[in-house]
Amino acid sequence: MPFINNNSFVKTFHTNQLPGRTVLTREEGKYLWFSGTDYLGMGHNETFRSFLIEGFDKQGLHFGSSRNNTLRLAIYDETELELAEWIGSEAALLTSSGMWAGQCVMKIIESIIHTSAAYQRIQYHYAPKAHPALWGNEHAFTSGLWSEWANGVVRKINEAPENIAHIICTDAIGSPVIEAFDFSIFANLSDKRNVWIVLDESHTLGINGASANGLYQSIAMLEKMHVVMVSSLNKALGIPGGVIACDAQTAELIRHSAWFAGASPSAPAYIYALKTLLETNHYQKQSALLAENVAYFSKLLKSSDIFQSVAGHPVFCSEGSALFETLLSNGIMASCFSYPSANDAPVTRIAISTLHQKEDLNRLAEVCNKL
Repeated sequence: MPFINNNSFVKTFHTNQLPGRTVLTREEGKYLWFSGTDYLGMGHNETFRSFLIEGFDKQGLHFGSSRNNTLRLAIYDETELELAEWIGSEAALLTSSGMWAGQCVMKIIESIIHTSAAYQRIQYHYAPKAHPALWGNEHAFTSGLWSEWANGVVRKINEAPENIAHIICTDAIGSPVIEAFDFSIFANLSDKRNVWIVLDESHTLGINGASANGLYQSIAMLEKMHVVMVSSLNKALGIPGGVIACDAQTAELIRHSAWFAGASPSAPAYIYALKTLLETNHYQKQSALLAENVAYFSKLLKSSDIFQSVAGHPVFCSEGSALFETLLSNGIMASCFSYPSANDAPVTRIAISTLHQKEDLNRLAEVCNKL
């Protein structure tokens, strides 16, 4: 059993089967499964499975090549166009993971900024609990409420000399402890400032937005910052890969960098499936089903005080392991572990997906309402 920094122990379980609405553990049998990040249930989605099989037949299992090689597989460029249209950005780039999408941007963000103009220096502003995918130069841990941090950032930027460029690094929503962020605060930025925001949408892409397409468009519409969105595709969307969404000029600079050129792409079969799922609006349909499940469960709760949650979002959190142990004793498995580092306090995290049936949600609410 792993050691948790608050001197408590949380047992580790193992399974030989991909969890869905239930999980069969090798240690103690079957549980209702309410965790992970497969929000849209793509791990067991038959439409996705059929497109993936088509992809294996048409595109193959593996493409061991730089994306900038002499011979280029067209499915990557075609899917990037679909992604950009869906997200609402001028361009999109596929990467092998969400972590690398973030780190690829952070490796070259300063050279991108200096390409447009010369600045005396660049100042970073890291949000509280920003994901490690966004950690780059001058990374510093920040504590406190996100809203207080954001208001402070606006004040610092507006008061800074105009020959300083600024990079804001933040998740789109709090994780692992769920928290909503109000990006309209950045509408108060001065028009004369050179401000870039690197936004991690790993837990909002496929869930938030009018077409389940995330927050990129709403933040870009503030017209106060250059927006570079990075995201894992392996959460809600079920694709082992990542994406960078941004303006066309920035995308070209990233595409021709050593950090992008030197990385292998995701399997072409999955990229084919992603393109087809986007073309058929399948993610939007699944997101609507998820919203129904979240609304149904929320209505069943007598009180939401035991959770930290955001209206409409499928994640419900509680600090510590008490809730986890109670759920476990009632045949329900959530998750509880230190994240992102071993020194962080454990968080009990409940996640609802499209796979859950009303009887599952009824049972979860029944146990929670007794607390």
